[in-house]
Amino acid sequence: MQQRQYRIPNEVTTELKINKMLYLYDLLFLVALIIVRLIALPFIPDVLHLPFTFFLVAFGLFLVIRPTTNPEKRMIHVLYYALMKKKDTYIALTDSKDGSKGA
Repeated sequence: MQQRQYRIPNEVTTELKINKMLYLYDLLFLVALIIVRLIALPFIPDVLHLPFTFFLVAFGLFLVIRPTTNPEKRMIHVLYYALMKKKDTYIALTDSKDGSKGA
């Protein structure tokens, strides 16, 4: 009986890139915001449809950008960690240039 050889990829956590700046996760998040808009639109007065749409677009783009301080994470993750961190736990701040502790 012949054994099969399977190629095991070295990196399985790489995100799927759609174009230079847009990843699959970003696209799915923006599609979810469009669905939220379609669901919420009947509950919003007609005068506020356009401002609500502009707000959702700006908010969605803000949440999927990657901050320069932590380019592996998106702003939605940074905000989540900031809101969910334990308030009674001390976290030492370090300066990124020389590793010394900062204020």
